[in-house]
Amino acid sequence: MFPYQKVHELNRLELLVYKYIVGNLNEVENMTIRDLAGEAHVSTTTILRFLKKMNYGGFSEFKIALKQNQNYPTRIFNDSSVEPIQNFFKVVVQEGTFDKKINQAARMINVADLVLFFGVGNSARIAQYGASLLSSYGIYSLPIVDPFQPEPLSDRDFSKTLLIVVSVSGETKQSLQQARYYKESGAATIALTANSYSALNQIVDFSISYDVPQIRNGQINVTTQVPLVYILEQIASNAYHKMIEQPRNDSATDLTDDE
Repeated sequence: MFPYQKVHELNRLELLVYKYIVGNLNEVENMTIRDLAGEAHVSTTTILRFLKKMNYGGFSEFKIALKQNQNYPTRIFNDSSVEPIQNFFKVVVQEGTFDKKINQAARMINVADLVLFFGVGNSARIAQYGASLLSSYGIYSLPIVDPFQPEPLSDRDFSKTLLIVVSVSGETKQSLQQARYYKESGAATIALTANSYSALNQIVDFSISYDVPQIRNGQINVTTQVPLVYILEQIASNAYHKMIEQPRNDSATDLTDDE
């Protein structure tokens, strides 16, 4: 219903509409435009602008399309994360955007003496996987396993360190604190999030976002981690091949250099 390449053209408010609809298909089917605006915390004008970008003539046309979509047996989702995952891989195949981001992250890894991974909750497990994955390729990498570890009292020089922060929301307090501390201490920083407009993305030097609807079970974020695993595996493989194909030149390459 929503071409994924067009999703990347949405602004912050329009992205809120997209995420709410995809995460609440059954509820939206019975909503008025004002109901939807209230639940998504946007104006009705924002919803109409979003639908226009998705090639719908208006809210009524969208509701008809949604009802038809829900009636197709192959489009009934027991897991609301299935469609975003499918769309994520479609855009990865069709566009070169992610290839450029993967290459940049790999370059930043290759010029670092140490790569640190950080995450909280389920993201902490993915962060540990990322550190283990890089280590399997012979790249010195460690996870920060205690999110409540206090900052060192004395100054540290992390100019040859790269911190990769894994956070679905990009708003976790501990993730923001770690990113700020390491960046202020000279480290290069990368964020891997499901939210292009997160506070974490604004702090770090470089970010890769895979905008999918966030799903919660009470206070626990259970958003799919499939895109993250794919991104980490691509980064690790790319970094390894760059490392064996071209000798590293630390003196001539900056950790955050885009070239």
